Amino acid sequence: MTLPQFVPYWSRDEIDAVARVLSESDYLNEHETVRAFEREFARFVGARHCAAVTSGTAALYCASCAAFSGGGGGPGPEGAGGERVLVPSHDGIFAFNAAKASGARPVVCDVDGRGLLLEPAEHSGSPRAQSVVVHANGRVSGGVRAVEDCAQAIGHHTRGKISTYSFASTKHITTGGQGGAVCCDDDETFDRIVRIKDHGRSDRQSLKPMSDNYDEWGVNFKLTEMQAAFGLAQLRTLPGRLRRLGEIYRAYRDLLGGAVGFDEDEPRWYVDVFTPHAARIRDDLRAAGIHCRAYPKPLHLQRVAAAHAYASFDGAFASAEERHRTGLYLPSTTNMTDDDVHLVAGAVKKSVARAG
Repeated sequence: MTLPQFVPYWSRDEIDAVARVLSESDYLNEHETVRAFEREFARFVGARHCAAVTSGTAALYCASCAAFSGGGGGPGPEGAGGERVLVPSHDGIFAFNAAKASGARPVVCDVDGRGLLLEPAEHSGSPRAQSVVVHANGRVSGGVRAVEDCAQAIGHHTRGKISTYSFASTKHITTGGQGGAVCCDDDETFDRIVRIKDHGRSDRQSLKPMSDNYDEWGVNFKLTEMQAAFGLAQLRTLPGRLRRLGEIYRAYRDLLGGAVGFDEDEPRWYVDVFTPHAARIRDDLRAAGIHCRAYPKPLHLQRVAAAHAYASFDGAFASAEERHRTGLYLPSTTNMTDDDVHLVAGAVKKSVARAG
């Protein structure tokens, strides 16, 4: 490909930061650099607390264990005791897998035009189900009851809720390929999360030496010092990257005019467009050396969800299916040049014209 849809990138700053850990520290596992990254990231999103973990899915798992009744003790028997948790069909399998692994009972839902979850009729009524609200492509939706997935909405945090983040290499900052974080404002919730991520250890926030006191069940999702050093360097450039994403998005809108459709709100992750010719455009651009991505396959069409979700899929999933059919992620790497944007826009318009 001559122009990727997205590519992670870094500078000498990240390399030097990791080299300093390797040359100056005697501790590679979670220690002072991880604590510094947690403080800086919490400040960036406006949260009181941050716990760094190994991935965005690990963050969702810790949040599910802390927020939903029946969670925190590991996955139990099918349907045993866990709380119903609504998860959206339209944006990947991650919230579903995390809720399921925590012992909760995921219920797959469609969303309305505002991104609000639509509870299936068979599960409606009292008591009201909990939910994981996914801010798809960074567009912040309402209705957050306990947990919000901000993997694609980096920089956002709803006060008083548990927010999760991903630092995978497909995001605008990465902690060296994988990583994640859980942010919250409540001391008790934070204490539960940090115990879950370190085998239930009672003094997780202490630095070395640490005790061997394990007061409750937990797992190992600790970040390394090298990952945190990489992430700190990336975090310093994030505001500039997000500004550049906005410039790229507005340029696409100006150049593409009425050739394709755009959502009303500006994205915070990838530049997305909507057109009945999405598959044709993706093939034409690929032939021209330009990589685009389709919108995710809806969760209710995935075999694993049909086997493990606690709802039938007889209801309508019109929004999820429409976005999958018509949605297209254009190249959105924030070190794209203006000439790159013009190249992509020209190829899109040419493909639309050919499609008639």
